[in-house]
Amino acid sequence: MIKPSANILCLGAAHFDRTLQCTETFVPAASNPVRTLHHKPGGVSRNIAVHLRLLGCNVAILSAVGDDGDGDQIVQSLSELGIDTRQIRKIPGGHTAGYTAILDETGELALGLMDAEVYDRLTPDFLAGQLGNLRCWPWWMVDVNLPMETLDWLADQKQTSKFCAATVSPSKAARLKPVLGRIDLLIANRAETKVLTGIEINEISDAPKAVMALRQHGIKHMVITLGAMGVVSADDTEMAFWRPLPTKVVDVNGAGDAFYSGFLSTFRKPGAAFDDAIATGLAMASLTAETQGTTVWNLDLKSVRKRALTAAKETI
Repeated sequence: MIKPSANILCLGAAHFDRTLQCTETFVPAASNPVRTLHHKPGGVSRNIAVHLRLLGCNVAILSAVGDDGDGDQIVQSLSELGIDTRQIRKIPGGHTAGYTAILDETGELALGLMDAEVYDRLTPDFLAGQLGNLRCWPWWMVDVNLPMETLDWLADQKQTSKFCAATVSPSKAARLKPVLGRIDLLIANRAETKVLTGIEINEISDAPKAVMALRQHGIKHMVITLGAMGVVSADDTEMAFWRPLPTKVVDVNGAGDAFYSGFLSTFRKPGAAFDDAIATGLAMASLTAETQGTTVWNLDLKSVRKRALTAAKETI
């Protein structure tokens, strides 16, 4: 059995993101001239794992990659950061997942393409032989790029490990519905929350209804992110609204994953306060939005703590 040094295991997507932008007016169903803006590692679990590591956490990742160069680069880049990659499975003959965004000439998304077929190989049967190793990690950050049957299996098999769910997108959030009563932490945006509860959140006053719906499933800790409006948090004692921290926005891409990293980096500590975790999440989201790209590579823990001190809540 693996004796891991990690205390947080991230389970889910690790792939490459590619962004192309049209150099002329986008024309559907036609050949469009483009320029490549970036080609870099991405995926929810990968993004969260990287910031957790930069925040000083011991981290491992469970994912699947293809038997190709992209897969080798994903594993190598994570290993070089000190992230435990022993649970990344290389699928013989498979190809590494990838997301391709096509932007029109104005920079708006014209077409998004996600090839996530390799993650379908992470079935309960495929993972069952490693269950003892998985249970060595007290915290599981699980993104819903995993198959629904695997999410259900993990929720049943977690024992003392904490199941922390990342909803990824509205289309995939529905995979969590069968396991809502067995997860320990949920962080979702307003669109994903609507999928899970049927409640649309247009104003802060709409959030308590969604929180109550989720509480009925027994979820003790939850955060609903509302973009530029802020976040609503709820534990088993209170509900609160937090405004965004003052931010010189450069690129909001990746801010949601960064919030999760900041939150979990604090919340996983014994005796950690829920409010402190929210504040750290807001600080990480703010710092990431001030950075070009999804990762704050020059992360300074002192700067994170200083920014977190400016967070303030309003009890709902």
